[in-house]
Amino acid sequence: MVVAVLSLVATVVTQQLVERQIEARLALNGEALVASIQEGVEDVEHYLAALGGLFQASQDVTADEYRRFTSNMGLQAGMAGIAYMPILHGADLGAFEERMAARVPGYRVFEIDAEGNRVPVQSRNVYFPIQYFEPSDALGRPQGLDAGSPPGRLPYLMEAYTSGRTVATPLVPLATTGQEAFIVYKPVVGMSGRVEALVASPVVLADLMSDWVPGGLADVLEWTVRDITDQVPNLTGSDSPDLHLQLLPPLREGMVHTDTIQVASRIWQIDATPAAGSPLLADRYEARWILLAGLAIAMMAAAAVYAFSHRSEAMRQVEALTEVLDAKDQFIASVSHELRTPLTGVLGFAEVLRDQAARLSPDERAEMAAAIADEASDLAAIIDDLLVMGRAEHGTLTVVAVPVDLRAQATQVLEALNLAGEIPVEATRPDARAVADPGRVRQIIRNLVTNAVAYGGPNIRVVIEPVGGMLAVKVIDDGAGIPPEHSEKIFQPYYHSHATAGRPDSIGLGLSVSRMLAQRMGGDLSHRLVDGETIFQLTLPVTAPQRDDPNPAVTARAPMIRKPRDRSASARPRTYQS
Repeated sequence: MVVAVLSLVATVVTQQLVERQIEARLALNGEALVASIQEGVEDVEHYLAALGGLFQASQDVTADEYRRFTSNMGLQAGMAGIAYMPILHGADLGAFEERMAARVPGYRVFEIDAEGNRVPVQSRNVYFPIQYFEPSDALGRPQGLDAGSPPGRLPYLMEAYTSGRTVATPLVPLATTGQEAFIVYKPVVGMSGRVEALVASPVVLADLMSDWVPGGLADVLEWTVRDITDQVPNLTGSDSPDLHLQLLPPLREGMVHTDTIQVASRIWQIDATPAAGSPLLADRYEARWILLAGLAIAMMAAAAVYAFSHRSEAMRQVEALTEVLDAKDQFIASVSHELRTPLTGVLGFAEVLRDQAARLSPDERAEMAAAIADEASDLAAIIDDLLVMGRAEHGTLTVVAVPVDLRAQATQVLEALNLAGEIPVEATRPDARAVADPGRVRQIIRNLVTNAVAYGGPNIRVVIEPVGGMLAVKVIDDGAGIPPEHSEKIFQPYYHSHATAGRPDSIGLGLSVSRMLAQRMGGDLSHRLVDGETIFQLTLPVTAPQRDDPNPAVTARAPMIRKPRDRSASARPRTYQS
């Protein structure tokens, strides 16, 4: 009897452990589901940002240029189309229709009545007519539709127009087809500095999820998506600390994983539950069988508990491996985002320059060329960091050891970033030289300066001075800084300490790569807060490493001289922060 009671107690405890294991696996799969949906939404926002850049660079984009640009980029998953809508005041509508009719015979601005018929647009103070739409034959050919005419749309259009921020609608039926979708509006700022147009895309939620949610998750989970923005009007985003207190109750009973994501200006609540017959519940059924068996055969129940303890250990190992794989997948996704964003701009602007150069003014051509140069520079910086990390892991990373004028290297970096007139370089010993690899020194200084520009305060300076028998390059800013508990974590690969709301994470290699290079050259890279200032300090030796130096990756040879790229166009700093 005692053995049976003990077996029953052990089996009940096992049942509780099983439930916790199921909860943990549900949370893991639910987080993967939310991350997949968030990534799909971000891809749509990146696409709209790239298209908006085309209209910011050229004020007279033709229908043919628009068609080629969107065709080259291709629509992202879930996007039913892509629209460009100038913002017109009431008195300007007639002249706009005349201009468009000369290009597109029969063009008129219209709206759709309650019966679904196209009728002349009513008088309004502001119009948002669809000037271009691709694919042109999608969604019932909406070219000419006043986007503000369908019920409930105008407030979101006006919010994007007046605030200058990306805005999304709740899930709504599309005016021309009735499909359930949400619409994302991205403002286009003209030469005057004011919002002059919007680019927009209707996104069919079911199509976005079918493409972005992995098949394995769809087999084990069921989920619901609800827009809760109106229920939590005082919260600023999906990471608000009070958001969990105002979530809606789940629509289903039982075990539920609830999470939220930010969709432009909206907040979505996603509730995930195990699907019927899901492998997530397999252990629950097994534990119930063990409970019944334990009442009849005490020893069998004890053996089952012993076997399950070993299985729990195996599950912990599997979950640890899953976390590693998730980190790898997140890294690949981040690299994909960071490479695709500048590459999309390079491709789009290069196509316009190639095909329409004769129609662009010299200023427009120069601005497009500058944008291409900036994006290409960002790509080169990403690739440099990835190459260093890859070569270090394979033992093929080498650096040279030659005399280096640190002040000249810092000045060269600032000139390449178009920041020489904004960030001063102070040197207590202007003629002092370190022994290092000049190319790697510039790579480190670029990472530190772009970090300070993106995350530091408005006042930045570079100081070069002797420190303990070595030479130091200090990048100093007066920003809020990094908490002391993160001072060493920020140098770990793929680690992020700064919240960058509204854009995807960087790949998280910059500081890790910079410290690795500094140490390979016989120096170090450190971070500290002093008197309200953030200081990143690169230290380098002033003499060459000895022959018995344990670091075989440092070779004393003359550096290869490369012709510098022409960076006459303005450069926009972009940070790839660890």
